[in-house]
Amino acid sequence: MFEQYQLKNNARVLLVPQTDTRSVTVLIMYPVGSRFETDKMAGVSHYIEHLMFKGTKKRKNTLTLTREIDRLGAEYNAFTSKEYTGYYIKVDSAFTDTALDILSDMLFHSTFDPKEMEREKGPIVEELRMYRDNPMMNIENIFEDLMYAGCPLGRDIGGTPETVMSFKRDEVLAFRDKFYTASNMTIVVAGKIDGRTKEKIVEYFGEEKNSGKPSSVFKPAIFGSREKSKRLAIQKKQTDQVQLMLGWPGFHYTSKENPSVAIMSAILGGSMSSRLFIQIRERRGLAYHIKSDDEHFRDTGHVFIRAGLEAKNINKAIHVIGQEVEKLITKGVTARELADAKTHIHGSLILSLEDSSTQASWYGKEALFDTRIRTPEERLAEINAVTQDDVQAAAKRVFHMNETRVGIIGDVDKEAVAF
Repeated sequence: MFEQYQLKNNARVLLVPQTDTRSVTVLIMYPVGSRFETDKMAGVSHYIEHLMFKGTKKRKNTLTLTREIDRLGAEYNAFTSKEYTGYYIKVDSAFTDTALDILSDMLFHSTFDPKEMEREKGPIVEELRMYRDNPMMNIENIFEDLMYAGCPLGRDIGGTPETVMSFKRDEVLAFRDKFYTASNMTIVVAGKIDGRTKEKIVEYFGEEKNSGKPSSVFKPAIFGSREKSKRLAIQKKQTDQVQLMLGWPGFHYTSKENPSVAIMSAILGGSMSSRLFIQIRERRGLAYHIKSDDEHFRDTGHVFIRAGLEAKNINKAIHVIGQEVEKLITKGVTARELADAKTHIHGSLILSLEDSSTQASWYGKEALFDTRIRTPEERLAEINAVTQDDVQAAAKRVFHMNETRVGIIGDVDKEAVAF
């Protein structure tokens, strides 16, 4: 079980003890990401994440800060999404104090040195180029820009080279100060927790003053045009393999439909025995990689299928995908498929939760997105309650072919794609 409480400055704390590990993960999360940014400041959340590693009043530069973590053999990093930003250090539990100290120092006392801020723009631009030059990484950007055309959810999390290079220090600090407040912080400690952990959390995080909770207002999600010609996006690129992604509007993070959709996705393309894997790869040899999954945000979501294949096989693959989707809608799933999908999801989740970092991530996201924190066991109970009728109903709600969005990266012409 987990324990949840608040510090005097309203920072939220979650303790997730594990008895079968020697590691501890300290994860700090803020409910801010790229969808909270203006067009002018696109990418600033990601930029701030990078700058937190550039030195504090106590640890003057990157080398001093990272060397202190590296000497512990720790795992550490940060991440920015469209709706949240996180910072974590995973260590031997003997070094929990050090992890708490370093993270609090970074988040409360980073100096944001003007020279470092300018210098870091270069690596971020190169990071953007790296992703955009890699079709397997960039296909999600192409697809989501199409799916959510006209709202911030469709933008690249990192912004553009132009927006990154235009950031002004005072604007960046104003954005940071708006969202990086104690009352907007969730502190998760998972793993081997001892009796001193609580007092150390107070020592390192409880003394920071609360400057008020920022508004969580963001532009509502909107989907792109339903006009067929505007539901296809192609990035023309000379590649040996085309990246293909199809998707449909789905459900928000707390939707009651999600357990049914998770099972539907598992049956359709979640494993090597899934329908799409067998039909696309094994029976026809059209692709090496094929999968289906779903993505959730605060107010919306989508279901997607993606594959890597030769350009000449795009229409064949889309046709087979359409056939399999139609079977889900008209015939549903078998009792064996349902049972196998449930045990597949159960096994995958249980194995992943042996890691303290996965435990921390689970509870951190639940704390940010839901009014009530569900334990993994509660999530599995929801999965176990899904019926064959529930899965078929979910397929009927999701798969409207006049809502299909298609994103492609490769040497393909629009007029050649049939969907």
